[in-house]
Amino acid sequence: MNTHRSTKLNCLAALSLALIAMNLSPLLAGWKSGDALPELDSLKLQDCEVGIQGKITLVDFWASWCAPCKSSFPEMETLYSDYKDQGFQILAINLDDDLKAKDRFLSRMKSSFDVALDSEKSAVQSAGIDVIPSCFLIDQNGVIRLVHQGWHGAKSREELAFHIEELLKEAKE
Repeated sequence: MNTHRSTKLNCLAALSLALIAMNLSPLLAGWKSGDALPELDSLKLQDCEVGIQGKITLVDFWASWCAPCKSSFPEMETLYSDYKDQGFQILAINLDDDLKAKDRFLSRMKSSFDVALDSEKSAVQSAGIDVIPSCFLIDQNGVIRLVHQGWHGAKSREELAFHIEELLKEAKE
């Protein structure tokens, strides 16, 4: 009898926790498509001088130890080169704790877009990042229009290019 009562209590506790988690999940979900991007100053990024308003911006979270990031970085450079003269920019937010590893990575990759450091991990927490690389495509009004997680080679590059082109067209209208 005692075991049955204990099982019931455990089930009720689990159900209560599930209901609490469901109610809190929107608060913990991070940045979503349709949300306004938080002010970059509030994210406490180091070396960040990028202004979002008026430009199409890709905010990319990455780390030097992340294998998919190593594949995506040259593609990000290509996207930047292809669209920078049309009002597109990239802000790559680095999550490394080892700054020498970050610097070695950047010296090999030779990026020409902006890189900021999230040393306090405030941006990654605000965004709700659980997969890297993860990127957010922001329209000229500062609204998140696309959330892309991971890197899937040409498929990811094509998807990002398509959406960048769409937002650039929209910005001209």
